[in-house]
Amino acid sequence: MAKLRMKKCLLFVSLILMGSGVRSQPSIKVFGFEQENSPGTVAANLKDENGNPIKKAATPKNYFVYLSLKREHNIIPQQIFIEGKAFSVATNTIESTPVLHVDNNIPGKPQQTILVPKTSDRVIELKIVDTIAVEKTSTLKKLTKKNDVVISYAWKKKKYFAVLKKLKKLEPVLKE
Repeated sequence: MAKLRMKKCLLFVSLILMGSGVRSQPSIKVFGFEQENSPGTVAANLKDENGNPIKKAATPKNYFVYLSLKREHNIIPQQIFIEGKAFSVATNTIESTPVLHVDNNIPGKPQQTILVPKTSDRVIELKIVDTIAVEKTSTLKKLTKKNDVVISYAWKKKKYFAVLKKLKKLEPVLKE
């Protein structure tokens, strides 16, 4: 009888410990968008001073990346990998949601896109600062291969990753 009571007590304590909310890392939602910059009209057949054809530079992109997490968690984003390329980041806390993006390509008819829906969670904007050289671990290689966006962050002095499978595309910025 005592052994049965001991087993029940042990089972009960185990269940309480498992369900006590002990987590390995905070739950983070990643919102990510990319937007191409269309250079507008470019003269054809341009040549440099040596008569060689000038190649067009790659179309630069704007990236809009946000993290949403419970207010009680304090994380420190360290770097972001977008399509496998590493960048350093600066952060900005967003005070109110939803976060909107306004597309003014059509004069008089601006289009709004919700980047982050209304939430009571903390929202952090990640701004790309510069490309950096990073030696990728095997875990990081796997994550960057399967996801468009991988964010490394520190929480309680440990390194973790948050991912976004696919970046959503915004309408390109049209320049004249």
